[in-house]
Amino acid sequence: MKTQRLSSSIGLVACALAFCLLGEVRGQAAAPAAPSSDILRIRKVTELGRDMFQRAPSMGNRSPKQKDWGVLDVTFDSAPEWIDEMTVTFTVMLQNKKAKQGEPAFSLLTLTSEYRDIAQGRDRKAGVVILPVAMERHGQPIGIGVQFFRDGQLIAESGVGAESLSSQEKWWANPRVTDSPNVKKRDGYLIERSKSPFALVDIDSYEASR
Repeated sequence: MKTQRLSSSIGLVACALAFCLLGEVRGQAAAPAAPSSDILRIRKVTELGRDMFQRAPSMGNRSPKQKDWGVLDVTFDSAPEWIDEMTVTFTVMLQNKKAKQGEPAFSLLTLTSEYRDIAQGRDRKAGVVILPVAMERHGQPIGIGVQFFRDGQLIAESGVGAESLSSQEKWWANPRVTDSPNVKKRDGYLIERSKSPFALVDIDSYEASR
């Protein structure tokens, strides 16, 4: 009888523990939703496709070895008269359909930039650029995510996704996607627009990163 009671108690404890763990996993799996904000509104993120690929501007004769750069923008409206500081995080997923067996088929590129003194206005822009070698070696972009933070708080986010990301809501904030064993995180392939050959192209339309 004591053995049966002990087994029942252990079973109840195990069930309770499993229920708690399940609730914790569910909580972690959900992508954080951006709070409703009257500070900033994202109007547009660069769409995936040929329009995002651009050749570097040239001051003289064009090189016969011109390459495609991935030029990404986010267009937004800013409501306050001034925003003292904010950070913008771009997240890009590349897919290499020619990846060899055993190699990750997906590459995750991330860049966070700081901006100061953002004036009130519509159709303001921030931008980053994917290096040509990133796409030559690791594949084409299938997803772009953008997040805005002020005082460490998420105030706006948006993005696009194709292929396997098309059904993943806010994939850029979902650890099941970004931390997948089939995804390799790579540094140095995503750079600020101001540090690229496009720095002086339509310069007054873009916020200056610091």
